[in-house]
Amino acid sequence: MAEKVAIVGVKEYKPAEAYPDTFYTQIIVDTVMPLLEEMNMPWEEMESLVAAGCDMQDGRSISNVFTVDAMGGFMKEESKVEEDMAVALIYAYMRVASGRFQTCLVCGYGKGSELHPHYFTGLQSEPVFMKPMGLDGLSTSALQATAYMSKYGISREAGAAMAALDLRNALKDPNAQRAMDVSVDEVLRSRELAYPITELEYVPVSDGCVAVMLASGEVASKYADKPVWIEGIGNCNDLFYPGHRDLADTRCVKAAAERAYKMAGVGAADIQLAEVYGYSSWQELMVLEGLGFAGDGGAPAALEAGKFNPGGELPVNTSGGALSANVWMACGGARVAECFLQLRGEAGGRQVEGATRAVAHAVSGLALQSNTVIVLGR
Repeated sequence: MAEKVAIVGVKEYKPAEAYPDTFYTQIIVDTVMPLLEEMNMPWEEMESLVAAGCDMQDGRSISNVFTVDAMGGFMKEESKVEEDMAVALIYAYMRVASGRFQTCLVCGYGKGSELHPHYFTGLQSEPVFMKPMGLDGLSTSALQATAYMSKYGISREAGAAMAALDLRNALKDPNAQRAMDVSVDEVLRSRELAYPITELEYVPVSDGCVAVMLASGEVASKYADKPVWIEGIGNCNDLFYPGHRDLADTRCVKAAAERAYKMAGVGAADIQLAEVYGYSSWQELMVLEGLGFAGDGGAPAALEAGKFNPGGELPVNTSGGALSANVWMACGGARVAECFLQLRGEAGGRQVEGATRAVAHAVSGLALQSNTVIVLGR
């Protein structure tokens, strides 16, 4: 793997609670075509693509049969990752780094309005014992939050403070679906979904699409005057059964981060902004600790001290994160897209001045089971 790999373009279809009159193939077309136009990339020069989607979205197996053409995949080398888009991006990275392809499109899409996330995440449960119990993304996030609170003596206000930060940050992101200037008390008073998680502490239902174009170092400058380089990648999967793990332990996040940092030749102290993905604000706090931005149980105190605020030592989720919009299968791609804009100085009113290195994090599975970490730099 000798080739350097850059991100040369990103495009996000504005997420919404529902696009009932728009089929998801049209959403894909309306995301990919503007991206190619912005980069002045002729369709023929897009050599390969990797789709990130879920066959359960429309009840048809091998659903990329019906979406790859919308991505421009006619007569192209293409594949699919039935996972979050950040994992698909790693696959695309390897394709370009191998020297086999000069360019590769990664496209993630989802319509949560047609396949509700509680049902979707419930499918990740073991079907004989776990699924009948109602274990899904929400219930396991709640179990994890209580385990985290108990282990480190963390107050109920900590998750609400993280949610309030995300939702305030989202006010400056034109692609945010949910944004508001909200207090910790208002977050706590929002509808309880599963103790201790309230509605404003959990991800919303979203429809949308994200497209990211990768290019080799040899051709990156042809498509972007300010390419953003993929410096390090790491992925780790923990045990499948939540009951077989200490849910307050962030070892899986730590392992993924360690691999990404080692590949990039950096440490947590070298990162200037972070986009993290958790199903709940409580998981976001745990992820920040796993990434090395606070000690175990220390994220709430760092948050209270202002470390993760805009203008703080390490701005976090300047986009509003997944609490502001959560397109299943594309949410990790949205984290990468925000880092790309920030490192190019194109994030508008939420711009982090002088940022040259960022971390994008994505999660899959129940209770932070699978984690992906990507280090990006200018």
